[in-house]
Amino acid sequence: MVSTKNYKAFKRDFDSLLKLARNEKSMADRYTYLAYHMIKSKKVRLSREEKFLICKNCNKLLIPGKNCRVRLSEGFLTYKCLNCGNVKKVKYDKRI
Repeated sequence: MVSTKNYKAFKRDFDSLLKLARNEKSMADRYTYLAYHMIKSKKVRLSREEKFLICKNCNKLLIPGKNCRVRLSEGFLTYKCLNCGNVKKVKYDKRI
């Protein structure tokens, strides 16, 4: 696990890699690969929203509308990667 002292630096690096991946399309796959392996090597937990930024099957950055389809149905939020077809489902509360 990453110590709390290093966690802020790790988080800053992770966020900057994902920001670069969104802006530079030619290097997006490489930056996403680096961010994903940085998570795995340091054994850092990500927030719920951050877990859905990277496809676990093909390690691509998921951008809804570009390479990811997001659907709401029967209490589930479904993310489908358009590169590999991997599907992630998250249960959500339908209360308003």
